[in-house]
Amino acid sequence: MKKYLLAIFLYCTSMNGHSKSIIFDNDMAIDDWAALLYLLHHPKANVIAVTISASGESRCKPGLDNTNALIDLSGKVSKTIPVACGDDYPLDGYFVFPEAWRKDSDTLSGVPIKSSARAASDQHAAAIIHAALADAKEPVTLIATGPLTNIAHWLERYPQDKNKIDRLVIMGGTVDAPGNIIVPLFTKGHPNTTAEWNIFIDPLAADKVFAAGLPIVLVGLDITNSVRVTTQVAADFKQAVTTDSAKFWDAVLDKNDWFIASNEYYFWDTLAVMIAMEPELCLGDEQSLRVDYQTTTKPWLQTTDNSMPDTRWDGKKRNHLEAKTAGTLVKDKNYPVIKVCRKTEPARIFKEFRDTLNQ
Repeated sequence: MKKYLLAIFLYCTSMNGHSKSIIFDNDMAIDDWAALLYLLHHPKANVIAVTISASGESRCKPGLDNTNALIDLSGKVSKTIPVACGDDYPLDGYFVFPEAWRKDSDTLSGVPIKSSARAASDQHAAAIIHAALADAKEPVTLIATGPLTNIAHWLERYPQDKNKIDRLVIMGGTVDAPGNIIVPLFTKGHPNTTAEWNIFIDPLAADKVFAAGLPIVLVGLDITNSVRVTTQVAADFKQAVTTDSAKFWDAVLDKNDWFIASNEYYFWDTLAVMIAMEPELCLGDEQSLRVDYQTTTKPWLQTTDNSMPDTRWDGKKRNHLEAKTAGTLVKDKNYPVIKVCRKTEPARIFKEFRDTLNQ
């Protein structure tokens, strides 16, 4: 009984604390489902908009539908949270995620979920970010866990909004850790050993964001490699399941037991949102970084979709980008300083995620 009363006291105390207004820009991949549910259950997270980076893993329509369904699942049925998509293609280049990954993202790994009656916005994601910032009464934490296409569009259309951002937390890139483009079952033989997928898909957008002078916290592979989702992590979570959101996530883990067994699954995007809510979970240093996006006439076709429009968002011809170097982060003193996360507390991460989803 004492433990129960203490838990209630701690929960109520956290509820009385200062909340953070959050805009969550993501591509509705597997770890984004966990990240979104974490934010929706967190007592101090006030999610004011969710935007889908449709140049990433999930396509626009299923991304919108799945987002609204997860909002309902979390119990936020009385709150209107605008949900919108951005462009289906990167600013430049023809890079795409493997089709099997996109199908899995579109279908929530085959885990059934009740459809939502919520209507998604027909406005561009950049416009939704702008509107949410205009309505906010305090600086907003912007979290980006997919390709940075939407964020680049927002910066280009509404540069006056920059001073309304408290922090931009990005899951993407790698400074010293190896890249993760080569995945044996899907991209064997790929020439890129130095980039991370989110930045690789739209390196021009990432470079524009890194150059913008925003207060950026980079949650890249240098830190996410420490939060691998193991069979023990999944088993521990299963023992704590009580809420509908937790039941859904437990089913996702069951469906992806092969992924977990491959030792290739990490808490990429989930770690980013947790650091956004609890900055002390990121220990790191400061770097000035640009993003490589060289053009080429000899594209690597394995991660290329030639059905994309030949014209870019700005009316110029779309270029093929050099797959070997695209998305690589390069130290450059001419770029603004950002914080690069290096270390965190893995045991605390998984426990706090488990506890939060079951509130």
